[in-house]
Amino acid sequence: MKGENWFLCGHRSLDAGNRECMNGTLSFNATNCVHNVGGLCSANKIMVNGMSALTSSSTQCNTFAEKGFLNALTHITNMNIAGEIRQLVSNDGIHMYPEVGCNAVRCIYNKDQRCEADRVIITGPHARESDGTYCETFTP
Repeated sequence: MKGENWFLCGHRSLDAGNRECMNGTLSFNATNCVHNVGGLCSANKIMVNGMSALTSSSTQCNTFAEKGFLNALTHITNMNIAGEIRQLVSNDGIHMYPEVGCNAVRCIYNKDQRCEADRVIITGPHARESDGTYCETFTP
């Protein structure tokens, strides 16, 4: 991380000054996820699990699915198609970002099963399944 004005998308650092992801920014480095398109999350909605989590490593992105044709077809109904189209034709920021649901009830950012953090970090660069991901933003 380069400081408060930067966030990591995939393997690229991007200026966050004109970026909008959910309520703030989304860091997403699960490069093996079917929803990862150029370092951006193409899912319409993601769900962070961790009902009994006490640490971030006990959470996971339940929406993660390993890249592949079958998973792409299976998850097509959760694609942010409008965001992807806006992203393709626009140079003025990030338009492709998911809504973040969360059942990690012990996290201070969980408000009615929705993440209210200004900055969400989902990590899992070598994940092959959702158990290999976690929400670094989780704060008990």
